[in-house]
Amino acid sequence: MLYFLAQEVTKHSFRQKVWDYLMKNELVNFPLPVYDRIPNFKGAAEAALRLAELEEFKNAKIIKINPDKQQEPVRFLALEANKEILVPIPRLRSGLFLHVTPVAGASKNELTTLSKIHGLMEAGKPLGVDSKIKIDLVIMGSVCVSRDGYRLGKGKGFADLEFAMMMRMGAVTQDTVVMTTVHDCQVLDSLPPEIFKEYDVPVDIIVTPTQTIVVNPKLKKPSGIIWHMLSERRIKTMQVLQQLKEMDEKEGKIVTLKEEDSDVEIQKPYRNRSNYVKSKKHFKTRKDVSGINDANEEGEKQPIKTRFPKRRTNNKVKSGNDNNVFSDEVEEKVENNDKSMQQRRKNLRQKSKTQVNFSLKLSNIPSGARIRDLKNALSERGVKPNEITWLGYRGICYLHFNKLRRNNSSPEQPIQVDSIMANLQELRIGDSTENMNCFIVVEPAKPISRIEVTDVTSV
Repeated sequence: MLYFLAQEVTKHSFRQKVWDYLMKNELVNFPLPVYDRIPNFKGAAEAALRLAELEEFKNAKIIKINPDKQQEPVRFLALEANKEILVPIPRLRSGLFLHVTPVAGASKNELTTLSKIHGLMEAGKPLGVDSKIKIDLVIMGSVCVSRDGYRLGKGKGFADLEFAMMMRMGAVTQDTVVMTTVHDCQVLDSLPPEIFKEYDVPVDIIVTPTQTIVVNPKLKKPSGIIWHMLSERRIKTMQVLQQLKEMDEKEGKIVTLKEEDSDVEIQKPYRNRSNYVKSKKHFKTRKDVSGINDANEEGEKQPIKTRFPKRRTNNKVKSGNDNNVFSDEVEEKVENNDKSMQQRRKNLRQKSKTQVNFSLKLSNIPSGARIRDLKNALSERGVKPNEITWLGYRGICYLHFNKLRRNNSSPEQPIQVDSIMANLQELRIGDSTENMNCFIVVEPAKPISRIEVTDVTSV
């Protein structure tokens, strides 16, 4: 049962209502769960085909499209129609846009790969704030929109900030058309105008799998970057914002930032914790069965029984008498096995160390995550490290890469470290409640001595 009407009317309350409805009615595809995301709604391909029939799309030569999964069909159709596309670098950490140009004679399979996030990261060329590019059409993702043009994203503000930067660069104007593709259930009759601010970007055309809605009259778009809404911390985390701030100051503009840093992003747990509580109860029951806190007939407590096996040692084996004829033989075998295992690990470490060009450190890994969860998440992003050093019990791991340069590239061409780091932004590992809103922190790291090196091809 939803208590939406009893809640305070905020942007988040509308997002929550739409996310809940999409999940309850199974109207979304991977990635799941949908919370805190732009929904990859069922029918995204049909909406993309409908959008591609519009004159605004056909006449556009350069299109800015968001990198979310639900816009993948739009990116494919744009590239197939020989259009240039701009895709924001995730979270704007290492730049502004990736500029992807059509590939002459590319097959549909090649265009499909190019339209995916890892294809964009590999083929896209970084575009800075000093670019003089002109954008003909902007296509945004949305959590929900109203028929009169108000739009709500996932709540991080990056899409609005990207538009403000494009305005500052002169890449877009008030007349640049802004479109969005959504499921029909994401279109609301109205949204309260009072919850929207001057930096929120409205939409001009809404496209669903079944209908096209042209907003009339159009709402006013932001005119540029509103510096007093940004904190010093947020600017320092985005190089492009820092560059634009310096450009404004050189032009003699007075840039006043927000005095109090209230830009901290708060992650809210959305999923039901019942499974987690259930598992804790199950664990407690098993401990009770093992005899913990049980009492004997005299009322004395029994000693706690550990569930962990005793560690194997190199002591001589005894079996009733002290003169076991097999004891020396067993001890010798154990020692030989230990030496052999140590030598194999040493050889593997030496071999791996010489091949590593660079490493990335991943931290903030949930305690319940496993290396197979990491491998699955990396595979979805198209990231293929040569080796993984897994230290999940410490909440960290290392990805080791080599041979990142293309076969036809010159030796002077830099390794694509920034591209891989950008591809790993907003990475999550696992599906448990603990991992729901836990983003993995990615940063460069020097090659380290392996504690446990796992071949990425192993199970």
